[in-house]
Amino acid sequence: MAREFDLVIKALAERYPAHLVQLVRGMAVEKVERMEKEAVAVERESDILLKVMENGYEYLMLLEVQTKAEREMPRRLLEYTAMQHREFKKPVYPVVLNLTGRLQEERYSFDCLDLTVVTFNFRTINLADLPGEHLLHHAPVGIIPLVPLMRHEFPAEEILARCVERIAEAPVEWQADLYLGLAVFSSLRFTREVILKVIEVSKMETSPLFDGIREKWIDQGIRQGIQQGIQQGIQQGIQQGIQDTILDALEENIGRCPEGLVNSLRAIRDIDTLKLLHRRAVKAKTIDEFMQALNEAVRKNN
Repeated sequence: MAREFDLVIKALAERYPAHLVQLVRGMAVEKVERMEKEAVAVERESDILLKVMENGYEYLMLLEVQTKAEREMPRRLLEYTAMQHREFKKPVYPVVLNLTGRLQEERYSFDCLDLTVVTFNFRTINLADLPGEHLLHHAPVGIIPLVPLMRHEFPAEEILARCVERIAEAPVEWQADLYLGLAVFSSLRFTREVILKVIEVSKMETSPLFDGIREKWIDQGIRQGIQQGIQQGIQQGIQQGIQDTILDALEENIGRCPEGLVNSLRAIRDIDTLKLLHRRAVKAKTIDEFMQALNEAVRKNN
């Protein structure tokens, strides 16, 4: 898993462990706490280990988060489940959470000669299969950064805007991490241009996690702003150039233009409309002739 995704998912697990358990189990549980894993000989970058109390039953939930489905995951998960069970001597509930893509397997087994050596069952959750609209309204707030990766019928900007509204309801001290998580996970599905239209960098940069991915997101935001400024400047320059050419043609044909005509012409921004008006200005013999074409163009643009 890429470093930015790994940082954010572990931060969400640290702050909202019960919310992740609820995503997996479909219900709230009595108690959830993050487990320390330093004693385990081999650690994986993306795994999350939680101690859960559910209806009086205590177990470990091993959550392996993947940016995309991997066919080798069942064998890896078997290995790590056995290690955690050996270390903590507690039952383990293994889960694969695929941020994108789909893995349908929930069982792994193998035989050797006349023996069934291993039969291993685990839980697979593919975010792409979950009902995003339902969870957007009903899931706890710690899950909201993952909602854009779920199943939706709405455009990207609308999905993100609704997620931002949910996060705005959270305590202020939680919001920066949630906005950052929303932006980072959304980048697996949407372009950064779309994301930065809805989530300003200023909403994310107060998160302690932002330092780990600062360059990628701030630079992207700055580049986008520069590009938009350049594009707007070029567009405005073209508009003004055509408008000036129209006025020059009118002054050549019919004399100085009244101020009302100039103001109406300056208000038109559409390049194709201005090109049409330029052709009319070149051929115009009277001010009334051109004003008729200008008034038609103004009505169309309104």
